[in-house]
Amino acid sequence: MTRILPFRILLLTASAASAVQAQQPDSPARPAADSSRIISCGYTVTEVHIGIPAFTTIQPALSRVAGVQVTPYSGAPGAWATIRIRGATNLTGSSQPLYVVDGVPVYNTDVTPELWAERSSFLQSSNNGNYPNIPTPSTPGANPLLDLPVEDVAQITVLRGAAATAQYGMQGSNGVILITTRQGADGRTTAQPSLRVRYSGWGGVQQVRQRYDLLNGRQYAELANAAAASSFGRPLPYSTADLSSLQEVDWQDELFRPAAVQSHNLSVDGLAHNTRYYAAADYLNQAGVIVKSGMSRGSLRFNLDQQLTQKLSVGLRASASQTDQHYPGQELDAGPLVQRYLLGIPAVPARTSSSYSPPTPRFALDDYSQTARTRRLVTQLNATYQFSPSLSLTARGSREKMDAEGLGYSPNGFGSGAVPVEHTSTSTTTARNWVVAAALRYEHTFREQHAVTAALNYLRQQDQRTLDYTLQSVYGFGSFKSEEKRLAIHSPSVVAGYTYAGRYEVQASMRTEFASGKNANDRKVWLPGGQLSWHINKESFLADQDRLTDLMLWAGSGKTSSFFGFDRTTHHDAGLRAGLLGGLLTLEVAAYQRRTTRAQGAFLVTIPSSSGFSTFYTFPNVTLLNKGLEFTAGGSWRIGPVSGTSQLSAATNHNEVTELKPGDDFIRIVPSSLAVGQPVSRFRVYEADGTFPVGHPSAGQQRYADRNNDGRRDFGDIYDEGTGLPRYSLNFSQQLRLKRFQLDAQFDGLFGYQIQNSLLLRLDAPSGFANSSVRALNYWTPANQATSVPRPGFADFSYPVPTNEDLENGSHVRLSQLSLSYEVLTTDTRKISVWVGGQNLFVTGPYRGFDPNVSSGGAGPYYAGQDSGGYPVARMWQLGLRGQF
Repeated sequence: MTRILPFRILLLTASAASAVQAQQPDSPARPAADSSRIISCGYTVTEVHIGIPAFTTIQPALSRVAGVQVTPYSGAPGAWATIRIRGATNLTGSSQPLYVVDGVPVYNTDVTPELWAERSSFLQSSNNGNYPNIPTPSTPGANPLLDLPVEDVAQITVLRGAAATAQYGMQGSNGVILITTRQGADGRTTAQPSLRVRYSGWGGVQQVRQRYDLLNGRQYAELANAAAASSFGRPLPYSTADLSSLQEVDWQDELFRPAAVQSHNLSVDGLAHNTRYYAAADYLNQAGVIVKSGMSRGSLRFNLDQQLTQKLSVGLRASASQTDQHYPGQELDAGPLVQRYLLGIPAVPARTSSSYSPPTPRFALDDYSQTARTRRLVTQLNATYQFSPSLSLTARGSREKMDAEGLGYSPNGFGSGAVPVEHTSTSTTTARNWVVAAALRYEHTFREQHAVTAALNYLRQQDQRTLDYTLQSVYGFGSFKSEEKRLAIHSPSVVAGYTYAGRYEVQASMRTEFASGKNANDRKVWLPGGQLSWHINKESFLADQDRLTDLMLWAGSGKTSSFFGFDRTTHHDAGLRAGLLGGLLTLEVAAYQRRTTRAQGAFLVTIPSSSGFSTFYTFPNVTLLNKGLEFTAGGSWRIGPVSGTSQLSAATNHNEVTELKPGDDFIRIVPSSLAVGQPVSRFRVYEADGTFPVGHPSAGQQRYADRNNDGRRDFGDIYDEGTGLPRYSLNFSQQLRLKRFQLDAQFDGLFGYQIQNSLLLRLDAPSGFANSSVRALNYWTPANQATSVPRPGFADFSYPVPTNEDLENGSHVRLSQLSLSYEVLTTDTRKISVWVGGQNLFVTGPYRGFDPNVSSGGAGPYYAGQDSGGYPVARMWQLGLRGQF
């Protein structure tokens, strides 16, 4: 059974890729050999217990690190998630960090600057009806982190500091996630058997946590009659007799369902004849809370380490996985499908006294379906030769192969003349990643006071990515698209460090990057980094402070870039770390500033022309500034028979555009604008000014403030308000232990941001043509003029006008994970425990959509805060079993 992990101080090695535990003889119980942990690293490194690994990926646990925000694209099984570390360094490019697994970059071939299924706007009407287009990020397959089961992970290190990320050059601008997989028995504990078998399995039930508050059949019918009465000459769709016999349908009940999920992991590891091995098989099956959706994933992993001689060791890492997804509709987040269902008329029959009867939402469910399969194979060979106790050489080589296939089918497509025809679409995405790396490291201490470290590193990485897309119909018409991208990176670097008497430390690095290929700018860049540290607790004037185990002041600086453009990020940070109460309590405070010049950004701009409007792409020269504070407090404690481990992480982030070239300091772009001195992800809105009163020619219609005082409402009255990027983040993780019981909990909070929900824009409009939210019942009447909801029938349903009142407050606190476990059996070699738990059990806050922490716009910071009303994030109840033999 996993034991309590103390919060010990770790030091970063010269390569910034591994952590070494400091010696603390008086520290509490050491971590179990099979425990998992997260390490956060500005400069300081703090060990944090993950708890029972019940997440489908490691990503939800990363929010335990101060300055890290985790936001899923949607709640669809297999959906991607955005990981933002210390803000945003670009506009429409990807904010995803670099993932390094067992020393080599993997899973990053899938990550490119966002591709969009619909670039124009969240607020435009589609060509197929009065439903908004959804700029859904186009991803090549399932979330690549699904290929790494949580049970296979031994350690996660989050690099966010200036000096640490600079050592990863072009790939480190968004932070680095270092992942170490399990490597089997290490032979350090005598009670550990030569062969160990472990099983971890759990099952659960999912349900939609929060639904939209919509009108029932009678409420809708009365609203539709009111809308018809306001439109002169329109007959009432429902008579008095119709209202008395009216039946209704709850389209959310029709679309959503309780869904089962199960996960199983079986592993074998051991030590024999200087050989460590770890083999695991994992299976995950998750039905979706939307009917006809779901995901299954199977994976295999094999790790082998062999000590051939006293100086030479070799290793093998191999993993294979297959993920299958099924979902209705043309988008993974099911945005258009959910909108059609929620806007569906709840009254049965839909119309009685009108010739118009809209199609049932069930048509959208059967109209289009997709299946996707993602296969990935990752292999790695490594060897280390120890020339002397101070000098070693490590070489690695890896190959990653990803194949994603998608099949779409529609029995009701439309050809010329609106003739229903059957059509299919197929897409094939392949990605290949080759990495060859070598590192020569030297570490030595002279005269017990002068510690010197140095490393010469070289990395060569090649990425190749192809896409083929075909659309065919039974009548023969269709389309075909094919593209290929190649990228090669050569990265020599040097890292050096010096420490005097354990008190004064300096680290410096220089990395040279040369990127070439069809999607990179052929150029060479020099990216330096460095850090100064003062270990104050080692000073003589604190020698008698036994309870002060650590006190360090540090400051660092570094530069990173991107191989997708000419952007350059200069990063400065500084902080203070203290270990108190004999190491039982650690405190860390850090401040940072990141300035990015020529930030990536591609925008579609609309300008007036003689024929109406013209559009073109612009690539503004933008300088971004991110600055913030981070605070972490954590420790282990005991009160009587109850012991615990607690951690509180909090962070602030302020981002703004500090320079914009060429042109003036303002560019209008849907759905927001870029302006000097303003955040990246603002919302373009009109200012709501209530409704026109009785006696006005437009009585009952929405009124907007005339901000430019020209006497009319036009584009000149639009302004930017709010931000879609949270300004503040909070995490609290708690573990309690009483005898054989253990309780783990994780709370997450995001504050200081807004959400623009394109679905609520239509639901709040009392149009009478589709269903509405209960807010629409507060519509204007001569007796109810103090409202911003217009009179029925006069709401702009097809092209709703977003106002400042439509921006939803996204601030919330979430119980992300809760579990209670009980040790049924615990001996030196055998352990069995059962547990119950849940995820997303409750979310506080005023947001009226499915979930306030969602990013329908993907990882691009410019589209942060946009919610298309897509696939809901589910609440999950779990029951699990873990055993070791």
